[in-house]
Amino acid sequence: MIGAVSIRVHGFRHLLHFLTVALDWIGWRRVPVDAFLEGVDLTYWFHLEPLSPVPLLNGIQLLRDLSRDHGSDVGSSIVSQGTVAELAFIGGVALGSRTPTEALQRVSFALPLHSSHEQILVEQQDDHLVVEQNLHLNVDAESLHAVQVMFFSLIQQLCRFTAMRPPFFSRIEAVPHPVTGLGDIEELFDAQVVPSKRPSGRLWIRDEVARNPFRIVARDRSRTVDIRSIPPLAGSVRPLMDAMLHDSAPTIARVARAGGMTVRTMQRRLSQEGTSFSDQLDLVRRRLALQLIGREDSGLSEITDRLGYSSSPALVRAVRRLTGTTPMQLKRWSQ
Repeated sequence: MIGAVSIRVHGFRHLLHFLTVALDWIGWRRVPVDAFLEGVDLTYWFHLEPLSPVPLLNGIQLLRDLSRDHGSDVGSSIVSQGTVAELAFIGGVALGSRTPTEALQRVSFALPLHSSHEQILVEQQDDHLVVEQNLHLNVDAESLHAVQVMFFSLIQQLCRFTAMRPPFFSRIEAVPHPVTGLGDIEELFDAQVVPSKRPSGRLWIRDEVARNPFRIVARDRSRTVDIRSIPPLAGSVRPLMDAMLHDSAPTIARVARAGGMTVRTMQRRLSQEGTSFSDQLDLVRRRLALQLIGREDSGLSEITDRLGYSSSPALVRAVRRLTGTTPMQLKRWSQ
């Protein structure tokens, strides 16, 4: 799911697919979805575009909350409900591979394009493939444990697409849950399970599993991966601002928290890119204003609400500042 601590995530496509499967899982259990999304500041999720960034920290908090209400093995339940193609970034990249080893090596290489705060390391050790997951975020042990249960479950689901049957792993190192310890992982995976000495998760895949060919090899999507296409921070905050404007005006504190950084860090990094939070918010509002004003069915009050202004006069002043003219003049020119 990260390089430097920024909120660039094509990046949170991983989370976007995970959230889709997770929310389907919540709905199947007839649990109110809105309460969970509101609790982790993701009420704007329904307004995100398919390739928009989704804040990893918020997604982790959602997984933690689900684990509290439905058991610490909830990540495994969510994974088992989806197909490989639906299982986030790992599934999308892995489908064009021939073996679990090749799939995980591709995921390790492509992940920086997808997320700014997660790293997956793949290493051959004797007769095992060792896979390690690291999150470059300040995450509590309970949340980290929930993430690792889901991560191990994703890898297990991947291994199921070979002709092999469990057990796939010989050893797992995981962060213990603060209350239940490692009991849920011991029940879910037939392997030696030990506490991790670091805030990371590691698993040892038996070589005969890791090198076993998949029964079906899908179209290879990995050849379009270009590590140079990672967008700057400003390119990630704008889609979030756009989505957040559906329920309230985004603040720098809210966006910084979504990116797992302090307000000062976000201000400094945007300044290094030659911009600022207010400049980026103006760009978003200007684009939306031009788009909405050009629609025949959009009224001044609707545009005021969508752009997060407190009143119509505030909208008029802002549009004049951003475009040099008034909303009514823009509307006449667009017709």
